[in-house]
Amino acid sequence: NPYLGCMHRCLYCYAMDMTKDARASSDWGFTVIAKRNIIEVLRREIPYRRRGIVGISTITDPYQPVEFRYRLTRQAVGILLKEGFRVSIQTKSPLVTRDMDLLSGHPSMVDVGITMTTASPDKARIIETQSPTPEVRHRALASLSAAGIRTWIFYGPIIRGFNDSNSDVEGIARIASDTGSRVIFDAYSYYPRSAEMMITAGIRPAAPDMTDLEPRIRRICGKYGVECHSEDEDYLKENARINRTLF
Repeated sequence: NPYLGCMHRCLYCYAMDMTKDARASSDWGFTVIAKRNIIEVLRREIPYRRRGIVGISTITDPYQPVEFRYRLTRQAVGILLKEGFRVSIQTKSPLVTRDMDLLSGHPSMVDVGITMTTASPDKARIIETQSPTPEVRHRALASLSAAGIRTWIFYGPIIRGFNDSNSDVEGIARIASDTGSRVIFDAYSYYPRSAEMMITAGIRPAAPDMTDLEPRIRRICGKYGVECHSEDEDYLKENARINRTLF
């Protein structure tokens, strides 16, 4: 996590409840703190770390606008790949395509996921108030895939009555099919700060009935020839693949 806070200001984001810096947490979406010493710390600690997979990032978007200035994510990814670590990137930003020269040089060690909560620009504008539009993210996925980089869509969080209809799923499946991406899906989880922001925007902070939704997601993705997994399934699948590679 090269930054504290996130300029995308997605109303559902759990990270505002988990960010320890009070400045970034209390002014969510407007205050972002760059960890300017992260590259120095990474270089110092990396010789002592067991090789494996590094997720970039879990409580911030690594390619939010401040990355254009600081380039901390690019530097960190370069170091990790050089030292033999696999890297899995998740972002909403087309800025990740800036680093295709770096990522495409390590096709077996890199994958990039783009969060697509909805394919609808109107819905995205409501809940992802300062994020790139779904169309911009779609184009980024297409560019990454065309460069030979393994891509996936994170369809989530899925919120009851907001982005869980068949047409919502169809929109995601079409983008996945068009870009050769697999789909990882997950339901909304309640966190106090994000729930408050959603309620203020007129959105009920509730998870869908996954016993109904999950079969619909699998059926619709199957219709488009798209591989899809729940987040838990994907974690187990990727760990099995990594362990086969290592051992």
